[in-house]
Amino acid sequence: MSSSFGTDRSSRTTRLARNIAEADRKGQVFESSTLVNSQAKAKIQSIGDTALGFAGAYYEDHIQPVASSYVEWASNVRMSLRERMQKTIDNYRPFDK
Repeated sequence: MSSSFGTDRSSRTTRLARNIAEADRKGQVFESSTLVNSQAKAKIQSIGDTALGFAGAYYEDHIQPVASSYVEWASNVRMSLRERMQKTIDNYRPFDK
């Protein structure tokens, strides 16, 4: 029983190899693989675009409102510090007593 299974498998492999060789001679293997590759690339790009859309929407809805208040606070602290430093520098007179 195992010998008939092996023979059947061998003949299927041989037929498959012949079919691939024939298709390769006609240029069909390359064309079909190119088509499959372009379809896979398009599908992956579509998934990536969808994921990017979700990430952008999440950022706009959840992160940006919180982050913008922190950015504003940091900017205000920087301006305040800069003003205080400028006043200190302007009023600095080491030899006046």
